[in-house]
Amino acid sequence: MNLRQKPLKGQHVLITRGGEQGAKFCMDVASAGGIPHMIPLIDFRKFTDPNQTYYLHHLSEYDWIIFTSKNGVYYFFEQVKNHLDDIRILGQSIQFAVVGEKTKEALDRYHIDSCFMPHIFTAEDFVQEFFQTGYSAKKVLIPKGNLAKQTIAEGFRSRGIPADEWIIYETFYPAVQSDQLQKLLKEDILDVATFTSPSTFNHFMKIVKPPLTQHIRRLTFAAIGTVTKRVIENEGYHVQICPKKFTMDDLFQEISDYYQEGEERWI
Repeated sequence: MNLRQKPLKGQHVLITRGGEQGAKFCMDVASAGGIPHMIPLIDFRKFTDPNQTYYLHHLSEYDWIIFTSKNGVYYFFEQVKNHLDDIRILGQSIQFAVVGEKTKEALDRYHIDSCFMPHIFTAEDFVQEFFQTGYSAKKVLIPKGNLAKQTIAEGFRSRGIPADEWIIYETFYPAVQSDQLQKLLKEDILDVATFTSPSTFNHFMKIVKPPLTQHIRRLTFAAIGTVTKRVIENEGYHVQICPKKFTMDDLFQEISDYYQEGEERWI
């Protein structure tokens, strides 16, 4: 195998996302010659919003439903499928918008088209591009997680458009192998630490106590999203890898490119 086929040869990569996405990331790292260490630092579960009954019975009042994550799509339809005989009828009277490609793919699985997706996958760009493109709305619903910001809702409200935020899932810190993570850091085994959200990094820092902090300064930090990058750098660490598209596939590709380019400089 040559360098281009195995750009991560010998590199130990910390993967802080669990589930299917984490498992796929592990396989990608291994296929590129790296050694994955999956220690999930974040997980999700259903949340019962006190206004849930209202949202379910007034779905027909919204002309747009906006999803900011694939989790939002999944938990929304888990709630709605028990209320509607056929969820596809939603697409007949409501337009759907998504923030990114992975969210769009999640919506596609329910055979519902997304009518709008911004070119840059951030909440700020979503609002700006939505109105610049010429779309309009009378009332929008935003199914989201408990930690998601209000940026999109506030963007619509500032234009006089009612925007309801339905909290349908919550983020929590799962029980993790703290001893394993501390051992990996103490023995300087890890080369790359990947973070998919501010929450994953915050949980990481709860586990990493002095004197372990001196060991993480040698790591290459890789992050999804400008907000995650900012949170990490506010703690005094430099993020070397941050893809323009906020997906785990793009994060993996950026890590591979980073090490490939680094090796080629020494050839």
